[in-house]
Amino acid sequence: ENCPFKEGVITDKKGVELFVGEEKQSIRGFGTCFSELGAKALNTLSEEDKKAFLDELFDEDKCNFNYCRTPMGASDFALDFYSYNETDGDYEMKNFSVDRDKKLLIPLILEGVKRQKDMQMFASPWCPPLWFKTRKAYSSGTFNMTKENLTAYALYFKKYIEAYKSAGVPLVHVCPQNEPCSNQIFPSCVWTGKELTEFIGGYLGEAISDTGVDIMFGTINGPEGGERYSWTRYSDYLGYAMQDEKARKYIKAVGYQWAGKFALPQTRDDYPELEIIQTESECGSGR
Repeated sequence: ENCPFKEGVITDKKGVELFVGEEKQSIRGFGTCFSELGAKALNTLSEEDKKAFLDELFDEDKCNFNYCRTPMGASDFALDFYSYNETDGDYEMKNFSVDRDKKLLIPLILEGVKRQKDMQMFASPWCPPLWFKTRKAYSSGTFNMTKENLTAYALYFKKYIEAYKSAGVPLVHVCPQNEPCSNQIFPSCVWTGKELTEFIGGYLGEAISDTGVDIMFGTINGPEGGERYSWTRYSDYLGYAMQDEKARKYIKAVGYQWAGKFALPQTRDDYPELEIIQTESECGSGR
């Protein structure tokens, strides 16, 4: 409020320094994350109240949300844990299906699309199908990095993109993994920067190259201060991937959330060509 738009540094009432006058990236937009639990809650409302709520979020003369997120399979806001193919050894993805999402998730997304002509979407898995993991559990664990698994998982992404686009969802970005730095009690899967680089450069990039959907390196939730997170350093994730010629050509953006914010200055200095996306706000405290 009453900000003097001129070159230099100004300090607001709370002592925060604001750097104005130097152009960086343009803002793609703002948005929300769709979920099954959100859809279930909205469906308890009257049609009138549900319409009013959705109008408030997506109408261009109101919140104007136009860049939103959706999970690939179960997130921590799903009704229960699931993926799009739990048929062990189905490397050709013959049993891949997003039919479950057509019940709650996709209809809710299309309500936003109907109200927002400029809607764009990005997607990321919280967890791959269980038979790709080193332990068959949605919570925690790591990806079993065999060539067969990586090839099939890239095909999984391609089929997801095709299915969602066919349903009318305007996908523009996919991320290989939500929060690869953390094991969680909800769907999750830890990847190292080296593993993400191998997946993107050797498998995912080529598999989805003809879909019109770009790869966002993310959603990265490290590094963070303290010993417990010392292995999630910036150079071990985006820095590692961008030094790899095969992976770098496919990475068009980077998505940071939570402790990933500490890598922002380095990212802007080292790779100014990359679009930076804040993929999630720090919301765990409820404040």
